Amino acid sequence: MNNLRCSMQSAAPTKKLDLPELKTGSVRVVLIRHGAVDLTTPGMTFPKDCFYGGHDVPLSDYGKLEAQAAANMVEEIPIEQVYCSPLKRALYGGERVAEKFGLTPKQDDRFREVNRGRWLGLTKEQVREKFPGDLEKFQEDPLWCEHGGETYRQLSERVWSGLNDMVKDAEVNGWKNIALVSHMWVTKSIITKVMGIQPDDQSKWAEMNIPTASVSLLDFNLKQRDNVEVLAVGLKPPMDTVMEEGKDGKTWGG
Repeated sequence: MNNLRCSMQSAAPTKKLDLPELKTGSVRVVLIRHGAVDLTTPGMTFPKDCFYGGHDVPLSDYGKLEAQAAANMVEEIPIEQVYCSPLKRALYGGERVAEKFGLTPKQDDRFREVNRGRWLGLTKEQVREKFPGDLEKFQEDPLWCEHGGETYRQLSERVWSGLNDMVKDAEVNGWKNIALVSHMWVTKSIITKVMGIQPDDQSKWAEMNIPTASVSLLDFNLKQRDNVEVLAVGLKPPMDTVMEEGKDGKTWGG
């Protein structure tokens, strides 16, 4: 599964999507990452750049604005169903997209962010201090999960199970455009597989930039499911009216 038509990535906000016409027998999947999070919620204060993974951290006020900007960015695409992770930071974004089209987002646990186990709330430096060798074992052994979390193989398997069901729903209902609002590592697990990058190749997973509230687009051929075209990866929505100095959405995504 590596039919890569183009891989469009943009560090600067993209004001307008320039998309090709959807081919007959295909469905367009719009992938959106949630907005920036607030790690300083009372009773749940985490350090910056920590692992928060599948924990239900909330969006920051700015993250909510980002979610709205992402919804505005994709409103030109006639989306017929919206799916999302049940974590509130993704659910909020799913609701913003869905309301553009008079829809209700369908929540699916398979699109939760990767489970980080005992690393929850710790930075990489703190993990190295508290659990020496964990990060190295995780990187070197694709089956290692003694931290109590998930491997990227496990993440990829559950995410693709959900994505395949999304595409089946589209085929059964005749939908041409569907959307998924989820998380950075969920989005990476989808795009890397399409590009032929294995979950074990963590360096290439790390290189892929999926900023907060960014939009990625794929076209799935319904007759040849392994024929997928990548139209765009990690496009940031324009934030002209809400930009605040020092908040560019390029933070670690846990």
